[in-house]
Amino acid sequence: MMLKTPVAMIGVGKLGQSCAEVMAESYPVVGYDVAPRNPRNFNMVKTVEQAVTFADIIFIAAPTPHDPAYDGRYPTAHLPNKDFDYTIVKGILAEVNKYCDRSKLVVLISTVLPGTVRRELEPLISNARFVYNPYLIAMGTVTEDFLAPDIMMLGFQSWPHPDYKTKADKLIEFYKTVQTKREPHTTLGTWEEAECIKIFHNTYISAKVGIANMIQDVTMKIGHSNPSVVAESLRHADRIVSEKYMEPGMGDGGPCHPRDNIALSWLAEKIDLGYDLFKSIMQAREIQAQNVAKELIRHNLPVHILGKSFKPETNLTDGSTSMLVGHYVEQAGHKVVYDNVSVGPAVYLLAHPVDYSSVNFAEGSVIVDMYRKYQTHWDKIKVIHYGVR
Repeated sequence: MMLKTPVAMIGVGKLGQSCAEVMAESYPVVGYDVAPRNPRNFNMVKTVEQAVTFADIIFIAAPTPHDPAYDGRYPTAHLPNKDFDYTIVKGILAEVNKYCDRSKLVVLISTVLPGTVRRELEPLISNARFVYNPYLIAMGTVTEDFLAPDIMMLGFQSWPHPDYKTKADKLIEFYKTVQTKREPHTTLGTWEEAECIKIFHNTYISAKVGIANMIQDVTMKIGHSNPSVVAESLRHADRIVSEKYMEPGMGDGGPCHPRDNIALSWLAEKIDLGYDLFKSIMQAREIQAQNVAKELIRHNLPVHILGKSFKPETNLTDGSTSMLVGHYVEQAGHKVVYDNVSVGPAVYLLAHPVDYSSVNFAEGSVIVDMYRKYQTHWDKIKVIHYGVR
């Protein structure tokens, strides 16, 4: 059944054409691209103006290319860091904006780095309602991934916000009619949150592939071992292939993980592995702890850390990230008190993901909550949800 909402796809390349062809099974669709295209079941128009005039929902699948030298076919580690090129998407947004009004919904699905939409793109599309909705789609399986996404994210200027609920509802209902093979986990948030989900989804996959190949590198060096046997076993570990450990907070700790990475760093050097991700993991952990320490120090109050052990419901402090933070605080010349509440104002690090609502903090205190769960209506203390800005 053909539904009524007219749709335009601007950018009918590898991503845009396949997605638009799925949309065209249920909706009237037109496409626009600077290059000649021959879609299976919708018409191409000759100008952006024609596309915008036709549609209520305008999807933009413009490329945000990188320098060809950075695409991974050749070595890149020696090259200076470089952002994507947003010239094409900026030009399209500015052109679309000329022919838009508030009845139009503009949906950008192109990949951008976190912070780009608010800083560079949104100002170009002031006449329409705007959503950032990047797709998690692999080239080669575009149609299949579009029909059955596992997650979807819609980014808005702010969220939650009643003015944006109608945009969210309209898009969610639209997708329900075209993505018929699977109902995705949908996240509604800010532009920045959607940007981060998209880019870290890809980075997480890269890290998984890199670690899997690291197993292979080590087994080749030490012998008497098959990397597929190791990987097959790890695939059944709930703590690896699950939602566990996917909550940002205090760094990795405990009697095993830090010491294992340090030992593997030694092994990497011993067997001439040629790289050392293990040391990078530990360096990142230490820098993250230094940043938390700086947050505690800047308030010029006595420093208290609630949660000295490496995790809740244990007294073990081996590999405690709380103590690592405390070390950096003390290194800067400040005293640290663990698991004690002051009668006077202090800055408190809530280092465990547990309920601290029964703790009586003194007036004038600052609460730095690593897991962003602590809430209070008392305006005599300041609560900082670490990582939220």
